[in-house]
This record gives sequence, structure tokens and C-alpha cells, in this order.
Amino acid sequence: MKDYSVTAPSIKEVYKNPWLIFTTFFGAGCLTPGPGTWGSFAAWLAFLILEPLGGRGLMWILTILCFIVGVIAIPKCEAVLKKMDHGSIVIDEVVAVWFVLLLCPTGLFWQLAGVLVFRFFDIVKLPPAAGLDNGPQSGWTVMIDDVFAALYTLLVVNGVAWLLVYFLNAELMWKVF
Repeated sequence: MKDYSVTAPSIKEVYKNPWLIFTTFFGAGCLTPGPGTWGSFAAWLAFLILEPLGGRGLMWILTILCFIVGVIAIPKCEAVLKKMDHGSIVIDEVVAVWFVLLLCPTGLFWQLAGVLVFRFFDIVKLPPAAGLDNGPQSGWTVMIDDVFAALYTLLVVNGVAWLLVYFLNAELMWKVF
């Protein structure tokens, strides 16, 4: 089992390093306990602010850019944090949460459900995320294991939503772009 008992860098230390600013999502990953949960909710808050301002197209672009930059930035933080998948690195949660929010039904209830179900799958680490998480670490593996948790989340949340539509004739809306 992976050891998550690490000390978060101070906000002062984070703001001296642009890679740490990015990977901790402006310090959200320095909050304890549960930096991944803090990062996930910070991602949701950022989505609630940015999506109305720039639309879904902007959020797709930001999600893809953050994934790519995350793959590059995470190894650059290893020298400072002394660990590749340090608990304070939450850009992987940010990307995964934005991916979930872009593909789950619209509305605050479904967004909250998406974030909470994502946290469950991110913590549980079903295959192939478990293998990636326990194997050799790189920026790619750190980022992609949360994408797998997001995919499981989308299966559950969208599955429940589709069942509600089918059996209860509920009116739900999905908005990809």
C-alpha cells in the first residue's frame, strides 16, 4: 500500500516555485487533511467560476492543457517534494474533476455527485489505476490514474442519470460543448 503520510510544503515555499503553484493548484494541495479532496473541491469551484465566463470550449482547452502541463510539471516538483506522487500534488484531481464535470449531467446536484463519486474512486484505486499508482511513477502515471477514476465516475453518475431518465422520465440535460 502506498504511503500518503507526507508533509505538505508551506504556501511560502509553493509560491517560490511556479511548478509547485501549478501542481498544488495555487496551494489547494497544501491543505490538510485530505489534500486530494481539497484539490477536487477547488477544481469544482474553479469550474463554477470559469465555465460561465468562457464556456465549455474553454474548459475543454484548460482540461487538456492542464493534463499536458501536469505530465511535464510533476517530475519537476520531485526535487522539491522528494516524491513523484506527493500528496500535495492535486493537478491530477483538477483535470479529472473537470473531465467529470464536462461529461456529467448539468446542475449542482450532478456536479456534487460527480465530485463525491470521483473522490471515492480516486481513493479506492480500481484497476488499472491501482497498478499505475503502485508501479514506477512518472508525470504520466500520476495524471492518468486519476483519469481512470474519472472514467469510473462517469460510468456510475451517467448510469444513474440514464436510469432516472428511462424509468422515471426525468428531464436531465447533458451539455458537452
